[in-house]
Amino acid sequence: MLRGTDMSDDGAIHKLNYVKIITYTTGFVGLLFFTTLIFHEGVNSIITTISVAGWQMLWVVPFHLLPIALDAEGWNILLKKLKSTHIPFPYVFWVASIRSAINSLLPVAMIGGEVVGIRLMIKKKMVPEFAVASVIVETTLTLINQYLFAILGVALLAFDIHGAYLIGTILLALLISLPLFAVFVLLQHSGISQHLKRLTACLPNGSKLLALLGNPALLDTEIKGLYHRRYDLIRCGIWQMAGLLTGAAETWFILYLLKYEISPSAALMIESLSQALRSATFIVPAGIGIQEASLVLLGGIAGLNLELAIALSLAKRFRDIAFGLPVLMSWQWTEGRHLSDMFKRKPHQIKL
Repeated sequence: MLRGTDMSDDGAIHKLNYVKIITYTTGFVGLLFFTTLIFHEGVNSIITTISVAGWQMLWVVPFHLLPIALDAEGWNILLKKLKSTHIPFPYVFWVASIRSAINSLLPVAMIGGEVVGIRLMIKKKMVPEFAVASVIVETTLTLINQYLFAILGVALLAFDIHGAYLIGTILLALLISLPLFAVFVLLQHSGISQHLKRLTACLPNGSKLLALLGNPALLDTEIKGLYHRRYDLIRCGIWQMAGLLTGAAETWFILYLLKYEISPSAALMIESLSQALRSATFIVPAGIGIQEASLVLLGGIAGLNLELAIALSLAKRFRDIAFGLPVLMSWQWTEGRHLSDMFKRKPHQIKL
């Protein structure tokens, strides 16, 4: 029996290793493309383009607080009526910031932030089933809004004759990814607990992970309960869309700091479609190379030269790092403090 369990764990480890290999390989290829692009265009010319903004570029970091806060408020709407400990908005905002930072900076295939978010909510004494349900439903609404946001970008692209050739390709990419989203939604309505059991059974120590997430049967009930709160779902979706539109305003603001005038509609087109391409290639860590290629392509349609498109991408990378690193450090500090407190307890007092 033990041998069978070990073989199962070995198989799961091999599968996880394949995922890691794909993730790191795509990340390396993306980094190679990014580096080649910079050196091909010329480091000095790109530095000159960025230096136009000077110290004013630091404003992009506090500006980034706004879309994060809007997303956090959308999530907070779903959390308010859950049958659990009340979670203050500053804590929700902090966890939302950590989720964003992890997905933007770490090689976690755009889902690690959600897992950490669930863990942090559980540490705040939220009942596990409620924490998992809120993240699953909130993620579903995010995907819906991203589809709508991408369609809006395609509609704006249709008015530009220089980008008409891309419309068919982008729509095809959206259609290809649509069945995956449909399956995700259907799994929730058919009872996601059974699928979670199968998934965790394939992972090393999967039983411990399943226990951490609480009672899977209750999870199904909580997800269905959230979907019955239609008014709250609409409100959450509106806040999320406001966050996406603010992200387009960020793009406009960065180009404004770089002394380049662009219309709000062009900024929205660039942001929506570049986000769509990055989400579609979620396996690439931090979207390295994907973001740069999409901004060069879409920026060219909007009139940006190559140096300016690369400068825009570097400014976004700077924003992610300058905002994300302190947030990740605060997360690690709280985790370290938790571990320190745990080690101070007597053995019989430790609860894993």
